Amino acid sequence: YLQHNSKYPLVDAKIAVSNDYFTKSKKKKWITNDHSRKRTHYLRSLYSCILSTYKTINDDNSMFNCRIDGLEEKSPDLFIIDRFLKLKRNLKLMNTNNKRKIFIFTTISKSRKANYFKKKGIKLILLNKLDEKNDFKILLKKIKKTGYSRVFLETGVTSLSLFIKFNLLNELYIFKSDKNLSNNGL
Repeated sequence: YLQHNSKYPLVDAKIAVSNDYFTKSKKKKWITNDHSRKRTHYLRSLYSCILSTYKTINDDNSMFNCRIDGLEEKSPDLFIIDRFLKLKRNLKLMNTNNKRKIFIFTTISKSRKANYFKKKGIKLILLNKLDEKNDFKILLKKIKKTGYSRVFLETGVTSLSLFIKFNLLNELYIFKSDKNLSNNGL
């Protein structure tokens, strides 16, 4: 893991898996139980921001907030990795009067979609590329410079695997269901 110092934020992540290690179900929205989801909402409240990807948000249409009584105001700000601005416009996240700050890491600064996000109050942060460990370190430095020191990574397996491969995680929370998804798993 990156030496936790003033350059980089602390990065922890979570993943939910079925008993047979699938991370998505073809039939159901959730693969874990209500207790696991509440624990995730609690964990979110402990971090200054969440880092996710456009793909995770498009697939799940998640608000990435805290939905526990008394912790709603602890919903962290959100950073989204979306290099080519593929984030859908009709998401719940886009259509709420949200007090949280939302940032998008992208390689595109000028387009109709970029203007749309800017009008929604979303700040675009430019990246040259996001291919190797140093690119991810630059991304994390930009999060730290924006004022965030604790990042909760909520992405799919592909992005999570890169953070693990590049040794950029501090802790990984694994929520494992007791159910097998078999042919219904992705």
